[in-house]
Formats: sequence, structure tokens, C-alpha cells
Amino acid sequence: MKPDFLKGVRFADLTWAGAGPFSTKIFSDFGAEVIKIESSVRLDSVRTGGPFKDRRFGVNRSGYFASRNTGKKSVVLDLKSEEGRALVFDIIRKSDVISNNFGPGAMDRLGLGYDAVRAVKPDIIYLSMPMYGEDGPRAEMLGVGMTISAVTGLMWSTAYGPGDPVGPGTHYPDHAANPYHAAFAVLAALRRKRLTGEGMKIDLSQVESTINFIGTAFVAQAMTGEEPPQASNASGEMAPHGIYRCKGEDAWCAITVGSDAAWAEMARLMGEPRLADDTRFASTAARIGNREALDGIVTTWTSACEAGEVAERLRQAGIPAARVANSRHLVENDVQLAGRGYWQRVEHPELGNSLYASPPYQVDGERVELSRPPLLGEHTREVLSLLLGLDEARLDALETSGVFK
Repeated sequence: MKPDFLKGVRFADLTWAGAGPFSTKIFSDFGAEVIKIESSVRLDSVRTGGPFKDRRFGVNRSGYFASRNTGKKSVVLDLKSEEGRALVFDIIRKSDVISNNFGPGAMDRLGLGYDAVRAVKPDIIYLSMPMYGEDGPRAEMLGVGMTISAVTGLMWSTAYGPGDPVGPGTHYPDHAANPYHAAFAVLAALRRKRLTGEGMKIDLSQVESTINFIGTAFVAQAMTGEEPPQASNASGEMAPHGIYRCKGEDAWCAITVGSDAAWAEMARLMGEPRLADDTRFASTAARIGNREALDGIVTTWTSACEAGEVAERLRQAGIPAARVANSRHLVENDVQLAGRGYWQRVEHPELGNSLYASPPYQVDGERVELSRPPLLGEHTREVLSLLLGLDEARLDALETSGVFK
């Protein structure tokens, strides 16, 4: 059974690429009607970004697009045409939320700015997700997830060492920080609307919400004026603490030792119980001070063992550890994900029977049942007919005049 606690909520969704569509997918997966308004002339960038089914390009064959747009309806309209914009306004009149993640001024240039939308739908919830927000000294700067990782300091704080800003790419801005901050804000706005009947504008700066991921470092610098050290996977409070190479190609295990007792137990498992009494490692402070030597000793042990074996032995001893899993392992061998029904197969006209990741949370004890992502423009006539009441003759005329593109 698909949880539908958001049934009856409708989005006019103009988001594209990563963070925006992921935000509205949270709602479509749980019963909201999300009408994705797009164009065949200026395609959503992830429709043209791989990986593609069977490595063959197609606007309906991108796994990237599919994973971020499950359960939505696709309507194609020419927003530069007067009739196209009029139809968008008609959809907005029937919607609770309009969402976009364009740069400042883009919606105004389309005639869809907040004031124009509120004029036809006074109780609308208007979600805007520019990189730096809609105003301020940097508002005109544009960027994507990778840019946001850089300007927020996320790349700097996750570097392997000084001057090595490798970073997590787009993952945290596009798939965690911004989508869930946006979803929380919209849920709060929907509740407020239910209580007061009033809509509101949500101006979500993606830079500001992403900074939350390095909140402690940000506050520390504000208080001390000094940049926190680039510590890689190391901890200032625990040791050993990091990712350690294991036996095999690109095999690793994450290990966290939080106490002297845990270190003594790990030393015993490593076959080196005397290390617990070694003055270099006898206390947390000593282990942190001799981290390089300590990590070398741990790596000597882990590199001779399988990652899964290391993790299991340490966990059995009460020491937090986990193998660093690649995608194949997560899909085929991760018992917890399988037990929770995290991976789901969904049929699609062009993608076939494909595997999708479901939301990592449940509602009322139920896991969402995913619905397939839409083909480009698949629901144009359906939405305009059922939602707006247009008859076949009118739809044919609009299609002939090129509004559906």
C-alpha cells in the first residue's frame, strides 16, 4: 500500500536538474500530485544526462532523471507563448504549491514571479530555491551542487589533507541538505495554510541550508577567527577513527574507537594486546597525538583481512565498524537494506524493469511504493482535460499551434 498522507496536495512544479526535483519527489512519493511543467525545447538538464538505459541516449532513458521524478506527471508547455503561460496560471489556480530552483529574476522574466502568481492565487505557497537566495550581495551568482559544495566550505572540510579539496561533489547539496530543508519548509507552510488559510513565499538559499552540514566548523571559525584543520577522516576526540584499507581491490573499512576499553579490545583482536599499554596509545589523547603511527599499525592489520571480516569482528566486540560498500554490494548483499525493502523495481516503457532507491524513512510504519517517472509530456492532455476541463477540440488546436512543446 502506498502511503498517501499528502493526497490532495498539488504542485505546479517548475524545478529541474538535481535539488529542486528531488524536493518535489519527496511529496509525489507520498501521495501529492506533482505536475512537472517542462519543455521539449529546453529540456530538464538531467533528461540529457546519463546514465542511459543500455547506454543509448533518449529523453526518457536517463536513470538520473528517473530517480528524481518518480510519481510525477509531465506537462510540456511553451512558457514563452501567451497561451502557454495562461495555461500555467490555470494550473496554478488549482494548485497549493508552485516550485522552482531558477536563479533570481528568471521566474519574473517568464511572467511567473511571486507577485504575479499571488495575484491569481492569493493563498499559494511559492517555493524558490536559488543558490544564494533571491536578494543580497551575491544573489546574482549562479551554480549547481558542485558549486555549492565549494562556496560553502564543504569541499574544504572533507579534504584528505591541506590544499586537497576533493569534496563530496553534488551529493549533499542536491540530495540531502536542500531537498529536505525545502520539504520541511513546504510542510510547515502547508500546515500554516490549513490553520490560517494563508499562503506564503519560501526563499530558500541553497548555500545557507548546505552550510548546516559543516555547522560546527562554521561556528568554531566565527568564534575563534581561525579555520578548523582539514582533518580528513580523523577525529579530534577519538582514535583510531577513519577509513582503513583492507584486503582486495579498493576495499576499505570504517572504524571508530571511542574509549580506552574499546582500544584494548581492538588491540586484542589484532593479536597485539600489548598495544593497549603502549604509552603512545594508552589514552585517547595519546592516540590522537600519535595518530600517524597508530593508523599505520591498524592498516597493517586491516590490509591482511577482508573488509567484511574486519567489520564483523569489531562489531561483535562492540566497536563501531562497517565496510565501505560499493553500489553492487549495497544492491546485492546489504542485508539491512534488503530487509527494509529499500530497493524497488518499477516498470517503465523505455527503462524497462529498473531498480530504484525508495525514501529511507517510513510513514506510520509503511514504506512508500514507488510509481514510475513520467515520459516527456506524457500527461499534457490528461492534466489539461481533467484538471482544467479543456475539450478535445481545444487540445487539438493548442497542439497544432505549437503550445505543447
